[in-house]
Amino acid sequence: MATLKVFAFDHACAGAAGATRPSAAQRFDGELMLRALCADLRRLPGVELVTLDAAATRPAGGAFDRVFTDCVLAADAVWPLASVSSGVLERLSRDVLQHGRILLGSTPAAVRLAGSKRAACQALLGAGIPTVATFGPGDTLPAAPGAWVVKPDDGAGCIDTRLFHDRSAAQLAAAAHVGRELVLQPFVAGRVGSLSLLCRDGMASVLGCNEQRMAVHDNHFRFLGVTVNGLASMAPQLEALGMAVAAALPGLWGYAGVDFILADSGPLVLDVNPRLTISYAGLHASTGINPAGAVLALLQPGMPLALPGRMPACIVDVPAFAPG
Repeated sequence: MATLKVFAFDHACAGAAGATRPSAAQRFDGELMLRALCADLRRLPGVELVTLDAAATRPAGGAFDRVFTDCVLAADAVWPLASVSSGVLERLSRDVLQHGRILLGSTPAAVRLAGSKRAACQALLGAGIPTVATFGPGDTLPAAPGAWVVKPDDGAGCIDTRLFHDRSAAQLAAAAHVGRELVLQPFVAGRVGSLSLLCRDGMASVLGCNEQRMAVHDNHFRFLGVTVNGLASMAPQLEALGMAVAAALPGLWGYAGVDFILADSGPLVLDVNPRLTISYAGLHASTGINPAGAVLALLQPGMPLALPGRMPACIVDVPAFAPG
């Protein structure tokens, strides 16, 4: 059996030139996901791990691009961990394909679509999937009373996500913002959850039905962590949602995450993440399946999507209030 060389890296924590400096919490998240991924890859027979020497990429200039290209060319397949913000993950994914290597992730087109909350909302609504309504700053907002959320259109997680007591306050905050495009969403009360999906060709299996822990501090949302498969009792309903999302966005491939709110009417999709999420770090312990191996198995034509054999809860905590 031939050895498959896999290059796995986290873009933000590699000190790439031009990358936004990550906060302490973001660095923790990225390092946690990368450690979990590399540990899973090292457990797989026939896989050789290629890693980025972060120290070598710290100098200014084109050091990251040079080392990144060298690592891509030294590998057979590449698993990028990067933010969808500013098109970073889309660009890196295109670079991998242009170098003729296997991309262990979603297509660049799917990354671009999922990376925009407005575009993803429209695509999901068009497929009949219930989502949290998403508006631009210039749109006419519904007149119903209640709190509103303002966040970056291409944001990830809770970064720069703020809560306002009514739509007027949210509109003023959005209008005062210069630069990054924002979206406004009505605040929906309910439990916050996420799905860990294994996707290929518009199909999906659900590896995790997860419950997220959130807090609001100084009108900013904070992500405290996740209980992987904390919502396993709702698996049938949530599996249907995951399969519908994969069918609506057939370019999703490998691991993908879906954030949702459990409202009175049922689950409403908040975000689609065409990349690893924090939940990945608890999947192996929860399911008994090596999720990296499940992704690599997708490279074999006709191989059925992996299904978890068990789903006990596994808690993953993050330092939500760590200093920058």
